[in-house]
Amino acid sequence: MKNIMWLVTNMLRNMLLRNKRTLVLVIGLPIAGILMSVLIYGNAGGTSVNIGVVNHDSTDITKDTVQFLKGLHKTNVKMLTDKEVDHDITSKKVDAVITFEKGFSDSVKANKPDHITITSIKGAEVTSFIKSYLYQYIDNISALNQAAEGDDAAFKQMYENYQKAPFHVSTHALEDKGTDQNIVKQTIGYLIMFMLFSAVNLSALITKEKEQRTYFRLLASPVSARQYVISNVITNMILLTLQVMITLVCITTFFHVDMNIPVWQLFFILVLFGLVAIGLSLVIIAFTESSKAANGLQTLIITPTCLLSGCFFPPEFMPDVMQKIADFLPQTWVLSTLKSVQQGADLSSLWLNISILLAFALVFFLLSIYKLNRNNTVQKFI
Repeated sequence: MKNIMWLVTNMLRNMLLRNKRTLVLVIGLPIAGILMSVLIYGNAGGTSVNIGVVNHDSTDITKDTVQFLKGLHKTNVKMLTDKEVDHDITSKKVDAVITFEKGFSDSVKANKPDHITITSIKGAEVTSFIKSYLYQYIDNISALNQAAEGDDAAFKQMYENYQKAPFHVSTHALEDKGTDQNIVKQTIGYLIMFMLFSAVNLSALITKEKEQRTYFRLLASPVSARQYVISNVITNMILLTLQVMITLVCITTFFHVDMNIPVWQLFFILVLFGLVAIGLSLVIIAFTESSKAANGLQTLIITPTCLLSGCFFPPEFMPDVMQKIADFLPQTWVLSTLKSVQQGADLSSLWLNISILLAFALVFFLLSIYKLNRNNTVQKFI
């Protein structure tokens, strides 16, 4: 035990104090992943629509229609002249221009809305939003005139009552947790990839020290091969846990993202995946004979599997065949567990997911032990 603790202390000192690359992997990349997720989903709540209005029909109905547009949520209305329309649209000062031609109010009262045009270079994305509200308002006024059956006095009275209705509709903004959940999912997806790369790079120290003959000098001391590998695993686990802690602290404290999941549950899930990552890293090291080969194999395995499992985008975007293949990847089960807990599932009810992750870790460790024991070119590890 004393030898193991000495090796762990020495490895941590070399990793954190002398190796800047390790600091970037453990600290820098998780923060970069959070920033990327915030940039991707930070503006998901939408932006305001800027509408220009040209009014050639100075009647009460038209003026009230303009006031209605000004009262819409996330809508900015700017009065324009004909000369300003082309300039404001092309310079993107407004997203669309609504022109009320003379005779607009008469066409509305005749139940045949006309003399109105909507101009936009952004297409249906903007015009559909405007039409959905504007046309409904116009239809309501037309319905009043239809109910008045041509009686101008009755229409005027109903129209005034409509504008001064004793009841009002109030709107309250609800907290949108979907954006925060997307940020968390994307951040965890990046973190999973970083943990895998970190684990392989730390386990690759075994191969590097064999190439440099440091490993064999250690074996000449009271340190055994078994103690050396166990020390590497413990060091790896400490650094991966540190990586997880940094990510969780940053995302909750500095970026103020509501994860909609207890921090300790997410910490447990990610630390459990850390065991899987270390097991996979030992498999990669066991099946390669040089550090260059290990780097090549990790890229060949980690990047495609993270892509298939949904670390970069929702797996629903992929064909059914790809989604079925993803079910055999540990990253998929981590993200699936995270999604279930965010939706309100209790972690204790997800025993199947946890068991599968433990099974992945166990298989990887057993496979690496078997391969390392039979590998005559790199001596006996365990």
